Amino acid sequence: MSEILFTNTVVTLADTVRIQTILAHPENLLLWDHEITTVTATPTGFTLKRQVPALNTSEQITVSATTDHIRYHSRGGRLAYQLDFKLATTDNLTTVTETLSASANALPVPTSLLIPIAKQAFAQKLQALVTLAESDQKVTA
Repeated sequence: MSEILFTNTVVTLADTVRIQTILAHPENLLLWDHEITTVTATPTGFTLKRQVPALNTSEQITVSATTDHIRYHSRGGRLAYQLDFKLATTDNLTTVTETLSASANALPVPTSLLIPIAKQAFAQKLQALVTLAESDQKVTA
């Protein structure tokens, strides 16, 4: 059974359409997650490769997206997980809430060690997503 490991939230001036476009196309991960070295489309989703050291140096992801919710479902690495991004707009600001879920007993190290490190790393990547979303850099759509 999957459980929520942590949640991060940021607020940005970027609109939800731009953020949804960036997140719905994993090819854009190369622009905001600098650990990822390749994103390869496969018949069932995408294969991601990361720089070593990484918990998952290689994994397969599938993406589902609606206008206010994007989900990455990962398998094939040392940790299978689900990463949800929820988007909400208030007063011309977009709130992005990122939630990482996994089976805690599937973690290769104790959760008390992994979660604080992962939460901080994911928060830094979320900020990089905001920087990209607020820029006029071209993204895959």
